[in-house]
Parts: sequence; C-alpha cells; structure tokens
Amino acid sequence: ETLGTTDPIQLKEEGNKHFQAGDIDKAIECYTKAIKVCQDKKVLAVIYRNRSACYLKKENYVNAASDATKGRVIR
Repeated sequence: ETLGTTDPIQLKEEGNKHFQAGDIDKAIECYTKAIKVCQDKKVLAVIYRNRSACYLKKENYVNAASDATKGRVIR
C-alpha cells in the first residue's frame, strides 16, 4: 500500500495493480493522487489515459472522455 507516497510513478504502478485486481475505485484514487503530484508531462498523459480506462469500466463516460482528452493533449 503506497497511498502515503508522493511519487507519481509509484502511485501509477499501485493504480495499475488495483485496476488489474478489479478494484477500480482504489485505482482511480491512486491515479488521482499521481496526477496531483506529477510534473512529467509524458507520465501525466499515461496516468490520465489509465484513469480514463477506469472511468470507462465504471460507465462514467463524461469523466472518461475528459481524461482521454487530457491524455492526448499533453505531449
């Protein structure tokens, strides 16, 4: 459990683990924390795309579309 960390890469990895385990809410929580602390635009784009996939799974299409757009714009 690395939710105490402020390392965006670690948080992203943690989110990925939760996503693969089917714990979508926990994954979103990790990705959201990672987004808040991430300075690297390339990493940020990946995190947004990952969080978008979570929202899709939850059928939250508005947030999914919003994050997908952010995942594309940041390059």
